[in-house]
Amino acid sequence: MISVRRWSIRLRIMLVATIPVVLAAILITSYHMMQRWEELQRETDSLANIALEHLVAGAEYPIFSGNYQLLNPVVMAVLKQPSIAAVEILDMSGKRLYFQQTERYEEIPRKDVRTLTREIFPEIPALDSLSEFDSQQPEVHRIGLVKMEVADTFIRQRQDAIMYQSMVAGLGFVLVSMLVAGGISTTIIPPLERLTGFIGQLASGNVKQRITIDSGAEIGNLQDSANRLAESLQHAQEAHRRYTAELREEQHKSQQASQAKSEFLAMMSHELRTPLNGAVGMLQLIALDNKAEEFYEYKSMAEQSLTNLAQLLEDVLVVVDTEKNNLPVVFAEHPLPEILATLMHEFSLRALEKRLSFVVEYDDILSQGKIRVDPSLVRQIVRHIIDNAIKFTEQGYVVALFSIHQQPTSHWLRIQVKDTGIGIPPDKRHKVMEAFSQISSSFSRQYDGIGLGLTISQHISHILGGSIQLRDNDGGGTQVLINLPIKRSVVSGNQDTDVLGMALAVLVVEDNVVNLKVAEKMILKACPGANVVAAENGERCLECVAEQDFDLILMDCQMPVLDGFETTRRLRANGVTTPIVACTANGSDLVFRRCIGVGMNDYLGKPLSLASLQATLLKWGRKGGTEVSTTDR
Repeated sequence: MISVRRWSIRLRIMLVATIPVVLAAILITSYHMMQRWEELQRETDSLANIALEHLVAGAEYPIFSGNYQLLNPVVMAVLKQPSIAAVEILDMSGKRLYFQQTERYEEIPRKDVRTLTREIFPEIPALDSLSEFDSQQPEVHRIGLVKMEVADTFIRQRQDAIMYQSMVAGLGFVLVSMLVAGGISTTIIPPLERLTGFIGQLASGNVKQRITIDSGAEIGNLQDSANRLAESLQHAQEAHRRYTAELREEQHKSQQASQAKSEFLAMMSHELRTPLNGAVGMLQLIALDNKAEEFYEYKSMAEQSLTNLAQLLEDVLVVVDTEKNNLPVVFAEHPLPEILATLMHEFSLRALEKRLSFVVEYDDILSQGKIRVDPSLVRQIVRHIIDNAIKFTEQGYVVALFSIHQQPTSHWLRIQVKDTGIGIPPDKRHKVMEAFSQISSSFSRQYDGIGLGLTISQHISHILGGSIQLRDNDGGGTQVLINLPIKRSVVSGNQDTDVLGMALAVLVVEDNVVNLKVAEKMILKACPGANVVAAENGERCLECVAEQDFDLILMDCQMPVLDGFETTRRLRANGVTTPIVACTANGSDLVFRRCIGVGMNDYLGKPLSLASLQATLLKWGRKGGTEVSTTDR
């Protein structure tokens, strides 16, 4: 295959100038030739029809009179046309009355001959047709037939001549364009060759030389651009040394970050195994012959270990999701003291163990009403901030203040945590906000934990549209100030719990046996009178709904045979209005929108908690599926 890239610039210019001209010449010549051919054909046909009309008009009297020699002048005049080969006149019975041909008739190939015929009718009707006693129209009878043979040989000769003339003209046009292109190329090639040599010198590292700019628009601009390129390369060489030093510094930082990440993974492995070992060990110690005190002690320690493990997993998921910009957010209305009650109780016990004063205050608005927040993320922020405060405070106090700050167009939840701990130097505050970079093995071993509390809190605050600030506390230590945008609710914090005393019929659709048993036991604990029916897949769910009415359906999304999305779609198509709440471990916005899109009413994240399940039963019990969750994502 020919490589066009290896051709010289001169040849390329010649081709660029010539090929369009050749194509244009071919198109124009072909169009002109076809037009001339069509005109010649129309002219020949027109002359043949005119000659045939003259023959018909001139043959009437000779046929009536029988003097066929009178046809000679008309026929000879017609035969002078180059395209007419012969003329024949026949009577009404088809008998030849007259025939005349050209001298070259025998030389004409029969395939080039076509015959035109025309009937002869008298222009003057018979005398009896003029009788006044005849009421009918006069009849006109054919008196003869004219046949004229037309030869296309002359047309083809003319077409060949036209084609030859058109080709000669097109070839001349191409030759002239090639000469013009060659002349123009002599004004383009030498400057380009000099420019090529100059660029070659630039490639070899000689950036101080400059090329003389010739007159001419594009080439002159190109030469000027080459000179400016040489200047840029010269500046680049000077800047290269600076950038190299900066790159080395960034590489060093990257290596430090990679090392910190490796240390974090090693630390996380240890931190995950610690509560896991505690939970597994306590569960192994639980036996049927345990005393009541031992049983509750082992159970409490196992629950605490599992809680710590769940919190560590939440931290890891936040780090992963924030790096992917895919942290799921689920807004709902809750009283803030209720969200943080269990957490604050745990912190009060820890503070009591360290002999610290632990104070928690809510303003009147938060104490009496609800706010629209993501309870899980807010709880995670508060857990990390207060956990750090208690961890790094050996004596004194830890104070957590929660308040609402109203502005004309928005409301903000302010979380302020003060401690009298070791504090954070001002020059280190930006460092503790960076992921992984604040991890230090010696520091972390003095204080337990993975050391990502502030980093995770900052990520969550930014995702929620808020901010986090670090300040010095007046009494020593650190003050952390967090502002989060919220929406206040006018609904009272009290809920009607009568529904939990009713005999609710709940259908749990879950393919995992353990999860099914957990959901069943939690429902019975939250609503002792509930009738819980289990279905292991979507098809079984459809059968159960057809056999029995339910007040609520808890639907797992990922199942074999028929998943939760398709099952919900079929239920809604069948007219089932029972509230359907999705139960899935995937908390992304995409899955939430898909759940609502197929007809589900609400969403519960796994692992299930007794509080969230109880809130779901309170919200959807006996509602009949007439509304969809207004939870914001």
